[in-house]
Amino acid sequence: MGGLNNKMHLKVDVMSLRKGMFVADLDRDWRETSFLLQGFLIQNTTQLAQLRESCEYVYVDPAKSTIPVGLPAQPERAPAVETPRRVVRRIRRGPLPDLRGHSDPAAFRQELGRATQVQIRTHAYLRRAFEDVRMGASVNTEEARAVVTALVDTISVNVNASLWLTNLRNKDEYTSIHSMNVCILAIAFGRHLGLGNEELKTLGLGALLHDIGKIKTPLEVLNKPGKLTPEEFEIMKRHPVEGHDLVLSSGDRLPPMTLSIIRHHHERLAGNGYPDRWSDERIPLPVLITSVVDVYDAVTSDRCYHDGMPAHRGLQLLYDIAPDSFGRELVEEFIRCVGIYPVGSLVELTTGEIGIVLSADTRHRLKPLIRLLRAPDGTPYGEKQLINLSDLADTEANWRQWGIKKVLEPADYGIDIKGLVAEDFSLQSLN
Repeated sequence: MGGLNNKMHLKVDVMSLRKGMFVADLDRDWRETSFLLQGFLIQNTTQLAQLRESCEYVYVDPAKSTIPVGLPAQPERAPAVETPRRVVRRIRRGPLPDLRGHSDPAAFRQELGRATQVQIRTHAYLRRAFEDVRMGASVNTEEARAVVTALVDTISVNVNASLWLTNLRNKDEYTSIHSMNVCILAIAFGRHLGLGNEELKTLGLGALLHDIGKIKTPLEVLNKPGKLTPEEFEIMKRHPVEGHDLVLSSGDRLPPMTLSIIRHHHERLAGNGYPDRWSDERIPLPVLITSVVDVYDAVTSDRCYHDGMPAHRGLQLLYDIAPDSFGRELVEEFIRCVGIYPVGSLVELTTGEIGIVLSADTRHRLKPLIRLLRAPDGTPYGEKQLINLSDLADTEANWRQWGIKKVLEPADYGIDIKGLVAEDFSLQSLN
């Protein structure tokens, strides 16, 4: 641990931490974390997420805290909306699968190439599926099963390569690429939670086809840049039922959970979702998984009428709406899955350099693989430079020198992350 624990310090599980608590010590050496100061007041959700990413418990100093510490915690919401906590704990009792990504840049490049081929196949299927439905044909669910199986296999080899490619979006084909990304994210998240391969295939199939009903939505409603009118929103709300009916009419005996994902991915724990206003325990975990990643990809995607928000802001939004929508613990697990610094994030290092997060494994989420872009003085690097922060953290001096200082907004620096890395790794277009 970081130091000697005062008898007045209280041991607190990281899931019970709140803003206003003063963290006096950790359950591990401070050097194993991204915190530069030994002892600090929790002031924001980023610090909470970092603590929950790095530790199992910490020691809190009640005297330095700005909120009462040591009393039974008061629930922030009605107990009903915390249902996913019990579900997640039940699933995570067993050992989690190894989701390590490649720390070797050459291996990462190779896995990116393989993942690209699978995703090109997946996107080609979705384009055909949407066009077939538009022309009155049924959904080819047999091919959908095949592409989902390929995605499950690919993600089991290297989750980071697949997650990275969800950044390479085409705003003019939002619905099909969004459907593919939701499938990838759902499989990665489900695997993080310990779901087995057959459960992942059922989950992935529902996620892949979750928006197939939007083919029935008028384009003037689907692509409207401003807020929908109440009448337009009622039209938009039809797509889960229409998608459910389209897939059901294919004649294939799909798993009931797959159908439930398609119909219910807009339900929310507070009961204010649609189409059936399900709430609490009635919403199955695979539906909630799909709902979380659906919102995350939607808010971080570029559309024809606006740019998506950076990944770290998308995670913050999820965290803010979690209690009434998905359950806070489920969203916290999603943050653990994609990391404090999701692949594709633009970051400033403690050295002053700027780079892109390419890959990280579950053991070193705070020390990922970085593609350096600019020197501390702002000068662009002429040659491609990739560094693995976890490999550089073998001494105290290196640990302090090589770390992530903060996340940056790409637009503020005129950096096109997606185009840059696609060019770097010679990735094929999804067009």
